[in-house]
Amino acid sequence: MHLPRPTRPLATAAVVLFVGLALLSARDIPARGVAMRPTELRPPPATASHLALQPRAGLDAQVLVVALARMQLEARATGGPDDPVQVRVPPHEDSRDLAQRIAATGLAASVEEDALVHATGVPSAPRYASGQQRVFEALRLPAVWSPDGGQGIVVAVVDSGVDWDHPALVSRIAVNLADATFDGRDDDGNGCADDIAGCSFVSPETADPSCGPLFAAPHWRANDDEGHGTFVAGLIAAAGPNAEVAGIAPGARILPVKVLDCTGTGRIAEAAAGVRYAARMGAKVINLSFGTRTDSPALRAAVEDAQGRGAIIVASAGNDGRRGVTYPAVYPAVLSVAASGVVVNGTIDYTRVAPFADFGSGVGLLAPGVDLLSALPVKRCGLDGWICEGGPYARGDGSSFATPIVAAAVALVWSRHPELSPAFVVGIVGAAHRPALPGEAGLIDIALAVQARLFEVGVPGTSRAPDATFGRPGPGTGQ
Repeated sequence: MHLPRPTRPLATAAVVLFVGLALLSARDIPARGVAMRPTELRPPPATASHLALQPRAGLDAQVLVVALARMQLEARATGGPDDPVQVRVPPHEDSRDLAQRIAATGLAASVEEDALVHATGVPSAPRYASGQQRVFEALRLPAVWSPDGGQGIVVAVVDSGVDWDHPALVSRIAVNLADATFDGRDDDGNGCADDIAGCSFVSPETADPSCGPLFAAPHWRANDDEGHGTFVAGLIAAAGPNAEVAGIAPGARILPVKVLDCTGTGRIAEAAAGVRYAARMGAKVINLSFGTRTDSPALRAAVEDAQGRGAIIVASAGNDGRRGVTYPAVYPAVLSVAASGVVVNGTIDYTRVAPFADFGSGVGLLAPGVDLLSALPVKRCGLDGWICEGGPYARGDGSSFATPIVAAAVALVWSRHPELSPAFVVGIVGAAHRPALPGEAGLIDIALAVQARLFEVGVPGTSRAPDATFGRPGPGTGQ
């Protein structure tokens, strides 16, 4: 709910300006002939809780506080007479409208969101320096990383399930309290009974016999019996006091959706059902770290349904080491991701396509996919090539693991600008990459994506997007 705007905003601004000037002491009045510069307005996100105002030249911060109080606003000076003033955005008021109203008074040199700042962009996770720093720096992530990055965004991991009890993920699982009674009924009508923490669509009839007895699908037991999904989830959002690695978007929530069995394989029908379920559950980002060479109408329809519900799909381009992209990464408006990483003189060059990764014009972005460290179910340590390092953590390679890096980047951008459309976010992330050869993908630059200027002011009353791809699917869409 927004408060109604004044019927005569210019008249209101003039009255407030008069009140503010009337309060100035002789010290505060600029010298005769000094021109007042227009207020620099940096529109805040609609959800901003506080604004930061720099008093205009010659105006004491305390006088500005008094003038703001006459506008029925809660404000305080942060320090001396020339230091910024903080303004609390009243409940239910659009912070963008308030910022424009304050800017119109001419009392502030600048108006912007009083955004959070952090002492460092380096996670305190014990294994960061030894296992993650190289990747974070290749992504230019430390410049924008924060412990709450991605907050408010649910990322569905449509995969082999997720280890709910993993110390790095137990606090990051999206909990569905609408169906938490375990009464065998689908209380919220989403197609899966008792799904307090995700849903499994793996069928006992089609799963590999080595997986043992399974429950009839769909059911709420979306636990990970392979390790792949937990590894993906850890790259996105690992966090918590007992986590030894850090996720790229540790403030995001993970929705486990199991469509792959204990061998890491599944069926198109089950994958499509999982995508639709994730969309019904309101996941803003859906990570698909699997692929098929089959152009399936069912899978395409599921992707289109999810996109129609406002979700962004991020999918793996494939690991065949050839030109071309697998489905569903090739579908329109899907962010397709291939692994990067080539060992050169003992170091990894993440700007180059990994030897095993698919490549070519169908790939939207590269992301590190070699020597990644993430979470793993403890029961999977030592099985099927998983080698744990002093606990439930292992290393892995593949475009499957490059994909969640981009999914997490989407969560970071969207959490900062929740008012943006999915197409706009896809455009921002798809355009944020290192320089690349024509027709080839570039390495994602997460700092560039998060710090993107959404609009630049042109002549009064108009604006323009700084990149022609913004607002529609751009070069990172896998088309």
